[in-house]
Amino acid sequence: MKNVKSVRLPLCTHRFTISGLNLERFMNTMQKSEVPLLSVTRKDMRTLECECYSADLQTIQSIAQEKGWRLTDAQPLKLSAFIKGLIKRPGLIVGLVLTVVMVVTLLQYVWFVDINDAGSYSADISNWLKAENIGVGTYKNQIDATRIERELTYRYPDVAWFHVYVYNVTLVVDVSIGVPMPQLQTGEIGDVIATHNGIVQSVEVFAGTSQVKAGDIVQKGQVLISGTERGRDEQLTSVLARGVVIARCWESQTVQMPMHDTMSEETGNSSLITQICTPWITYPQEALIPEFLAYNTYIDQIPIGGSFFPVYLKETEYKEVSMEYEARDVEEVKTEASDAALQLLKTKLYKYDIIDKWSDYCMIEGTTLAATVTVEWQMDIGDTKSP
Repeated sequence: MKNVKSVRLPLCTHRFTISGLNLERFMNTMQKSEVPLLSVTRKDMRTLECECYSADLQTIQSIAQEKGWRLTDAQPLKLSAFIKGLIKRPGLIVGLVLTVVMVVTLLQYVWFVDINDAGSYSADISNWLKAENIGVGTYKNQIDATRIERELTYRYPDVAWFHVYVYNVTLVVDVSIGVPMPQLQTGEIGDVIATHNGIVQSVEVFAGTSQVKAGDIVQKGQVLISGTERGRDEQLTSVLARGVVIARCWESQTVQMPMHDTMSEETGNSSLITQICTPWITYPQEALIPEFLAYNTYIDQIPIGGSFFPVYLKETEYKEVSMEYEARDVEEVKTEASDAALQLLKTKLYKYDIIDKWSDYCMIEGTTLAATVTVEWQMDIGDTKSP
């Protein structure tokens, strides 16, 4: 019998049982017919259990019928079994097709918005995108990244640059706020003025004439080194004043802290609200919040459709709590408030070493304590300004 070759797929196999006399001849016939057997197991003297490619099963059945062997218990394996199961369940095929279509359709839209490194601009950029109807649910092909970058650059001139792009189902807005370029000395005529209030510790003049000396109290904006020099002929010549003026400076920061802690304890009364949520609708749309004076909220999201069908069950539990006020230790509040004020000052003056500090406290209406921390540091307060 001439063997008709067909396409053999590695994952499409069948298992069958062949029985009869002279089974060694059956093996030789398969070899001569160029029909490979993937596995052969002898069950008894007259029975073999074999595995073959699904494409060769019909050829093996024809050879067995022609030569007098009995082929029984043909069962699909691997991919063949899966395909056979799908054929028996047409509803499953329709469901898979609909799922694939839904996933492909959902991937054509934006479902997340990620704004990176925007700092204080983050909320305003998010609101602007919503006002322009750009964000969750927007069709990808309708998003013009170049136009968005151009309008954001025009809207926020202090930002160095924007980079807008779509990654998978996320609209990404990368923001670089940048650092303003420092003002460079250009050689123009000008004075060195004070940038901060302080007491002068030392003055070193490189060009110009000093107007202050060690021990002088100066205010912000005062001229420290004038942009003039007296020549040998006693004539005044205008120059670009340069020099270093070291001064002791002070800065204060006030932080207010409540004198009472608010303690809460659950009373045992609770209310459970269940919602079905999708990217498009939520049912019921508005949850009925119980009329508790105070409550803790616990939210649990349970996926229903899996990763291919974004539907989940949202259970929101409100547990009533009772509120009590407990007086705090005065020294503890003083320490906490002064530490917070000092941390703010250290953040603001991170470039300088603080050489001294002290704290003052006052009570506001018996319920709030205000701590004012003052720190001292040394710095060069001189800056050249053109007239």
